Amino acid sequence: MDETLVKQKSTGYIVKFLVRYRAYIRLTLCLWLAIFLIPVSKTGDRGRLFAVRCMYFLAFRGLRVDRAERVAAGDSFTTLYAADLQDPAASAVLDADEAVVLTASPEFMARPWLERYLNVPPANVYGAKLAIANGRYTGLLADELPIGQKKVELLDACPACVAPSVALTGYGDHPTDVPFLERCDRGVLVQELPSEQAGTCDYEAAKRFSSHPRFGSAISSALA
Repeated sequence: MDETLVKQKSTGYIVKFLVRYRAYIRLTLCLWLAIFLIPVSKTGDRGRLFAVRCMYFLAFRGLRVDRAERVAAGDSFTTLYAADLQDPAASAVLDADEAVVLTASPEFMARPWLERYLNVPPANVYGAKLAIANGRYTGLLADELPIGQKKVELLDACPACVAPSVALTGYGDHPTDVPFLERCDRGVLVQELPSEQAGTCDYEAAKRFSSHPRFGSAISSALA
C-alpha cells in the first residue's frame, strides 16, 4: 500500500496519526528512531520486519484502542491518504471487480480510508494486526506481518482471489513484494528495481492520481 497505492512511506502516516492522537512525546521518540530504522528496513525481509516491529512497539504501545480507531477513521486523517493516491495502483483498485489490499500498515489505520474512498471492503484488507490487552494496544503483533512470503500465503487463502475464473493483477514497490507479484497472473512494480530483483514483474512508474469516475466528484472537490 505505502509507496504503491499512496506516495508516502508508512512512517509518515504514523507521524500524522500520533499528531492527531496528541501523543507528542511518543512522536518525538518515533522521529529519532526512524533515522535508524529506515536504512535497516531496506536490508531485506528480516531488516524490514525488525524495523516495523520496533516502530509499532514505540508508536502504539499503551494507546487506547477506541480512541485510536476514532482518530484513524476521522476525516482529517483519512483524507491524507486520499490526497496522496498514486496511479497505476489507485485506478486499478477502482476498476477492479473486487480489490484486495495486502499491507504491512496497521489494519485499524488502513481499513477506514480504503473503504471510504476506494470501496475496498474491510474484510479484503489484510494488514498488521496489533495485539490488544485491557482495551489498549500492547505494541506487539498479534499475527505474522504481511510482507514477503506471508503475502503469498494470504493471497492463496483469500476467498476473493482463489476462484478459477479470477485474473489477478498485483501492484508493489519493494523487492519483498516480488514473490507475491509473481504469484499473480500479472505483477507490476511501480518503483524500478534491478532486473535480478524484479523477476518476471512488469514495471509501470508511479505517478500522481488525478481523477476517476468511481472516485466521486464530491470527494475530488474536497481534496482539490
